[in-house]
Amino acid sequence: MKIHIEWLVRFLLVVILWATCLIVAHADTPVLSMDGAIRRAVQTNLSTQLSQATSQEARGRAIQAAASLLPQISGSVSQARVFKSNLAAQGFEASSFLPDPVIGPYNTFDARFTLVQKLLDMNSIWNTKAASADAQVARFAEDLAAEQVASAAALAYIEDLRALHAVQDAQSNLDLAQKLSTLAHHQHDAGLATGVDTARAETRLAQDRQRLIQARLAATQADIRLKRVVGIPLGDPVSLSEPQNQPPGPVPQEVSAIAEAHSDRSEIRITREELKAETYGVDAARAGYLPVISAEADYGWSGNVPDGSARTGSIGGRLDLPIFNGGLTHGQVKEATGRHAAAQSQYNDTQIQVEEDVRLALQTLTAESDDIDAAQTQLQLAEVELKLAQDRYSAGVGDNIQVVTAQASLEDARKSLVDVRARYTDARANLAMALGHMQTFQL
Repeated sequence: MKIHIEWLVRFLLVVILWATCLIVAHADTPVLSMDGAIRRAVQTNLSTQLSQATSQEARGRAIQAAASLLPQISGSVSQARVFKSNLAAQGFEASSFLPDPVIGPYNTFDARFTLVQKLLDMNSIWNTKAASADAQVARFAEDLAAEQVASAAALAYIEDLRALHAVQDAQSNLDLAQKLSTLAHHQHDAGLATGVDTARAETRLAQDRQRLIQARLAATQADIRLKRVVGIPLGDPVSLSEPQNQPPGPVPQEVSAIAEAHSDRSEIRITREELKAETYGVDAARAGYLPVISAEADYGWSGNVPDGSARTGSIGGRLDLPIFNGGLTHGQVKEATGRHAAAQSQYNDTQIQVEEDVRLALQTLTAESDDIDAAQTQLQLAEVELKLAQDRYSAGVGDNIQVVTAQASLEDARKSLVDVRARYTDARANLAMALGHMQTFQL
């Protein structure tokens, strides 16, 4: 009895140690979800980082454009020593009061604050609005880059899951081939099968073993591509969270989906803001025909040296009226009008492209949803066919041609179901891309 208790204790210790190793191994391998993959890709991808830098540059240009409408205050201090100055150059000729127009040496000192404020400058006003619209374009471009990176991460995640499921199916096919090969050998030993049957089963076993090797290679490649997109070190292990195989949900209505895409797609927002910016650009070019009014004032100290300087100042206004500049403004208006026409065409084409994306995504999603039901039915029928063929072969009725044929049909059905589920998920992702909701996409 004591010996049994010791063996029981040893067995429990081995089980506990084995379970601990499994827990540690599982803890060392982080689980990556679709949400986590998208968030990490958006944070670490080069495209989003470059778009953020571009958006910052555009905001800086908008600030520079707005600065021309704000008061410009500057200060200056100068101290000079003039050794000789000829007043005759200024129109003062020699006279009894000024025997010698050449004077010097003497000192000059001036310290002054200057204020310039534009009161009316339509060109600067419209250019400021255009720069603000360009900054908004850059911000929407940043959102578009995030959407594109999220799309790449989601598609890579889906492909990695498909490759993992393909490995599982290939392993199941290999196990089935091993089982059928064993059955063929048993039938041959019982005199119920020929050597051709065993050779045929062994050939199928070798083919399934090769398919498993290729499936594992494809899974490894898909895993590396996913890590590259998401920004995970390529040598780090990672496991993917398995979504539940739920039945396909309802397909959105076409009209509402198109309206949603026109409202949320970053491409629409970008081209709309670009069109607005070019409209402001046309107004800014036409403002070149208008006058510019500004107010100027200065206040400071002037003299020979700082200690003996006197307070001085002035205030006034300035009117700049364009009369003739050789056709420069006319050419700027023509150029801005051409850019506006191009932006309008781009905006119209983008609306049509978005509608096309939504319609195609909805059609594809509907077809793949129906294809899942067909693939599941095909798998069920292939399983029944294999069971019937296997029962007939086990009973010694005929050779194993029917078994191998049914085995091939089952393998094709499994592969078809894996592929169609991946295509259905791709179709859902494509619809999310068409609607502009890729960053919130979930399996």
